[in-house]
Amino acid sequence: MYDLIVIGGGPAGLTATIYAIRKRLNVLLVSKDLGGKTNYHLALPWIEDYQVIRGLEVVNKFKSELEYLKFARVLQSVERVESRPEGFAVLTREGNELLCKAVIVATGTRQKFMSVPGERDYMMRGLCYSALSYAPLFIDRKTIVVGDSDLALRSAAELATVAKHVHLVGATKETLEKPLGKKLKGANNVTILGATRWLKCRGIVMLSA
Repeated sequence: MYDLIVIGGGPAGLTATIYAIRKRLNVLLVSKDLGGKTNYHLALPWIEDYQVIRGLEVVNKFKSELEYLKFARVLQSVERVESRPEGFAVLTREGNELLCKAVIVATGTRQKFMSVPGERDYMMRGLCYSALSYAPLFIDRKTIVVGDSDLALRSAAELATVAKHVHLVGATKETLEKPLGKKLKGANNVTILGATRWLKCRGIVMLSA
């Protein structure tokens, strides 16, 4: 039985494993890969390679600290976690049952797909799901944010500080009545459109669920 199982191989999971090893815990990291979302980067024709931190570089920096990580990891997908009298059981899709006294879930977040034609084809090729991560790459560009949520408002606001123009598509009247929505309605470089309107913008699309 392990003292601790960390579920998730992104920066949070790797960091948790680092500290567990330093505390001399019998720890196991379980993830389908190492790096999480850092394995993906936005490919844009006007961005040089030196301006982008590759996911592999980030993971390698973590791995350099994790001298024993290769002996304390299982590269499998977690199916579920069950409570047991002595602790927990982490069940993987491959059929393994891993027992531990404690579990850290560091699986991060996942984007919400719109399931529209072309979405998968252009993913990370001008189409991305995080304005916070990629807004600096869109300086003086025309962008689109699709969504009706606080996240969509924040994404549009983030882009409006650097982009030439932002089109916010799909925001409802109720969402726009929020303080940030009112601010966006008054911004000179923000245009708000209903969900039935579509625009072209030099191949740059920002999506926010």
